[in-house]
Amino acid sequence: MLMTAIASHTAIQIPAASPVPSRTTANLEHVVIAVRDLAVATTSYERLGFTVTPGGSHPSGGTTGNGIFFSNGTYLELLTFYDREKAADLVKFLEEREGPRSIAVEVSSAVAIRDSLHAAGIEGTEPRKGKWESSSPVTKEWLNIDPKPPLPGNIFFIDYLKASQSHPNTATGIRSVWVMVKTLQEATHTFERLGFAVGKQIQTPRFGNVVQEVTLGKASLMLMMAKEKRTESHADEDTTGSGIVCLSIMVQDLEATRAVIKARSGRTLEVYKGIYGNSVSIPANLTHGIAIEFVQNAR
Repeated sequence: MLMTAIASHTAIQIPAASPVPSRTTANLEHVVIAVRDLAVATTSYERLGFTVTPGGSHPSGGTTGNGIFFSNGTYLELLTFYDREKAADLVKFLEEREGPRSIAVEVSSAVAIRDSLHAAGIEGTEPRKGKWESSSPVTKEWLNIDPKPPLPGNIFFIDYLKASQSHPNTATGIRSVWVMVKTLQEATHTFERLGFAVGKQIQTPRFGNVVQEVTLGKASLMLMMAKEKRTESHADEDTTGSGIVCLSIMVQDLEATRAVIKARSGRTLEVYKGIYGNSVSIPANLTHGIAIEFVQNAR
């Protein structure tokens, strides 16, 4: 089922919270990729070997999208709008660029994350109700929290049903979302105050940066400082907007991934050693604005 927290902004009543746990239970859920033409974007991702599932509409938000679901419970959402007034923020974003819009993190309790955010001095975080509709008679609802000011990567918190599907490129899930931040120490401290598990710092040959890992269940958020000068090979990895630079997506068989993409797009992908081992890279101009790194059996 495809459900996004950009959909609805109807405030709801929630019960009093129990004490906030020392660690917030959270899992990376999905990444929203804003696109101008849903049909064109769907074709682009199918050429990269993904199975794209038709989604539904978000009546309160004026948006609609398709989903790319993985077996580990994560997914990508290709999102566009059908009502310019209701989706004014998305319309403004797409006037400048296509690409990654936000990161959805599933939490164990909307109440607990609300209180953690308040304790960290982050306001505008009351849970709101979202709704998803499709041609199916089934209607899904969920709670979401949109922190203000935004967290790195424009993270929002959500609780909703998962879905999964198989992909010709053998993709099984999102391993990491790479996000540029202004100050690494400050961004790391924000997640520590919210109770997230902050891991080790890692040197990344691909970006030439030291990154800070923040654990989100089976996946990770990788925080890194923007450099004054980007290398030519990564010039297409634009960080305007959400700050999201790249997705690392796990595959069962990297050679099968390369073969599918070559057969469908004519593009030969060179293998390189990344932090998760053998990897191949897809530039942002083939994915409507987000660089993708396929990684072999990354755990």
